[in-house]
Amino acid sequence: MKILSRVTDAETHAIHRQFPLLEEVLEKESDGGMQKVAISVFDHWLRDESEWHLMDCFNGPERARRDQKLETHWAAVFDLTPAFTVRYRGRWPKKAKLVLKRYTSRDGLVKQSRFNVRRSPSQFLILPELGCIYAAGWDDTNILYFTSRDAAQPVFDAATKSGLFLLNYESRNTPNFRNGAETSLTKLLTQSSR
Repeated sequence: MKILSRVTDAETHAIHRQFPLLEEVLEKESDGGMQKVAISVFDHWLRDESEWHLMDCFNGPERARRDQKLETHWAAVFDLTPAFTVRYRGRWPKKAKLVLKRYTSRDGLVKQSRFNVRRSPSQFLILPELGCIYAAGWDDTNILYFTSRDAAQPVFDAATKSGLFLLNYESRNTPNFRNGAETSLTKLLTQSSR
C-alpha cells in the first residue's frame, strides 16, 4: 500500500504561499511567525531534575500507554484533514530540493510516526486546511505551529480526546493546559500572545 503520493504544482505553490517560512520551521530555525503549543503525554513541563527519569521510557507498559495515546492522536489528525509532509530529493546538501508529499494512508502515517529508539523523531506534517504545521519533538512531546487558534481547535480537541496535554510553549512560566482544568485554551493563548 502506498503511504505517500505526489503533490501537484498548484498544491505545492499554495502551501509555500501559505507557509513562506516552511523550510525554516522544518529546520527548527524559526517559528515562521506562527503561534506554537506543545502537545505531550506529560501534563506539565518537566523542569526539575527529579522528573528527568520520566523521559527515559523506551519499553514496557508505560511505553505502550504513551504509544497508544500518540498513535490515536496521529490517526485522528489524519481523519481531520489532508496531511502533507516533506522529503528532500537530490544530493545533500547542495543540490537537495524540498519536495511535498501527501499522506494517502492512515496506517502509514501512524506507522511512520511511531516512537523508535533507534532514530530521532522526524514526523513533520503540514495541515493547510487548518493553518498548522506539526513537528515531532523529543521525549513524547510534539510542537504544533498554527496561524489561528480557531482553525487549529480540532487538533487541540483531538489531542485532549487522545489523552494528551497542551502545554504553553511560549512561556514555560505560565500555567499549562490540562484536561478538565479551569484554565481555558483561549485564555492561555491570549496571555501568551501579549
